[in-house]
Amino acid sequence: MILNFIFSHLNLFILFLWILFLILVCVRYFHPEWVRNISYNKILLLSIFLSLSYGLFVTWGQYYVWAHGSDITKFLVHSPLSSVVPLPSYLEWLRPLLSYKGGYFTFYVLGRTWLYVFISYFISFVLYLIFRLWMNKRGGFNQDGPKLLLILMISTGWPGVLVLIPLGFVISIILFGLYYFKGQKTVEVEPAFIIASIISVVFGHLILNFFI
Repeated sequence: MILNFIFSHLNLFILFLWILFLILVCVRYFHPEWVRNISYNKILLLSIFLSLSYGLFVTWGQYYVWAHGSDITKFLVHSPLSSVVPLPSYLEWLRPLLSYKGGYFTFYVLGRTWLYVFISYFISFVLYLIFRLWMNKRGGFNQDGPKLLLILMISTGWPGVLVLIPLGFVISIILFGLYYFKGQKTVEVEPAFIIASIISVVFGHLILNFFI
């Protein structure tokens, strides 16, 4: 069945999709004349759309699997969240909403899928504001540099963004050293983060597992 094939290879599909997206980002940065009608604002909206679509598809897929699975999963998909299930203090306000039919399933997908999407957005936008402030005070980025980094952070998601940021700075230092010895005193940092984003999307989990 095609759905079973998609669910079994979902990570590969998502990886392929984000690689295609990053290819678009590369084209927009290195050859903007090829995609004149595609602004960074449109690419940013596309990155948000893709990440939200991923969350919605995984939520639907989880519901489908449980609803067509064993008697236990069929029971859980319609069950409210039990009052004995602990919630973090900052999520306790959600308990009344989870005490109705489907509350357990909602709690499950929030913790397994949407929490990571929200964390990714939060960290990405906070770092975007920091980079934007840094650009206004010290420079160091192109005009659309912080927005480009925001796009890359959303595309790498959580926990890939934990690899993207330090790796981007490391690659920036390496590129600066290479260009410095060639007599070039200024180096754009954006290409370093584009390279780091590709590495983070493909190898992010392996890198994190190595250091953690």
